[in-house]
Amino acid sequence: MAAKGHPKHTPPYCLVDYSFKDAKKMTTDTALPLYVRIQRYIRSEIATGRLNEGDRIPTEMELSERFETTRATVARAIQQLVYEGIVVRRAGSGSFVASRPLSSPLQLTQVHSFEDQLAAEGAVIDYELIGFSARQPSDEELDQLCMPQRTQVYELRRVRTVSGKRMSVEIRIIPEELGRRMTVDMLHRQSIHRIMAELGLPIHRVEGMIRARVADDTVADQLEVKKGTALLVRDYTLLSHDRRPLICGESMYRPDFHINYIVQQANI
Repeated sequence: MAAKGHPKHTPPYCLVDYSFKDAKKMTTDTALPLYVRIQRYIRSEIATGRLNEGDRIPTEMELSERFETTRATVARAIQQLVYEGIVVRRAGSGSFVASRPLSSPLQLTQVHSFEDQLAAEGAVIDYELIGFSARQPSDEELDQLCMPQRTQVYELRRVRTVSGKRMSVEIRIIPEELGRRMTVDMLHRQSIHRIMAELGLPIHRVEGMIRARVADDTVADQLEVKKGTALLVRDYTLLSHDRRPLICGESMYRPDFHINYIVQQANI
């Protein structure tokens, strides 16, 4: 799957105006501690596009010579950038500009799919179909979907990629009568919200919770992360306009996926 674009997200290190015109002015600002001046220099290189995502930043030796300081001071400066998620260290290779996190707003008054929200910001969404098969539901799934005993469900497993990068694993539990109406083409191309709309059952309400878990061997391989990596998990039930449960399941996201939200005091 070819990446056709990149999501238009503002990286955290571009949110602050550091009020300098060039690196030379910054490096001669003796009012600041050296480690702060080094951090500002690296931030500037990233903000101006001289260093891009995945680029290797100058070595500790190069920075210590540039700023006429010790490698310990440089290491302190870089460590803070690592902590902020701006730079990542790779053993034996050096330090690199980190990938920019993807985010999705938490909207409480509108129902939008994860895919639609990111696509609106310019991301290209694709799917890798892992499996789609019928099975007996668990008691919990029967309860969530208000289904009678002795009925089957389809379990859908897919990896969602965002602009070519594996971002989440989705697991959907679908009643048999709905699963039989879904085509392989739908499962390869469309979000579950769009599939349901095409089947004449648009999603009107989403009920769920957000939790955390660690990646096991299978999920770690699917998301290309290390086993034991912390993941964000969304559990949910998708409902129709009359609040009839249609689909339940969970989505597991890489740690560089963020949920943005705003809480505002209501006028009284």
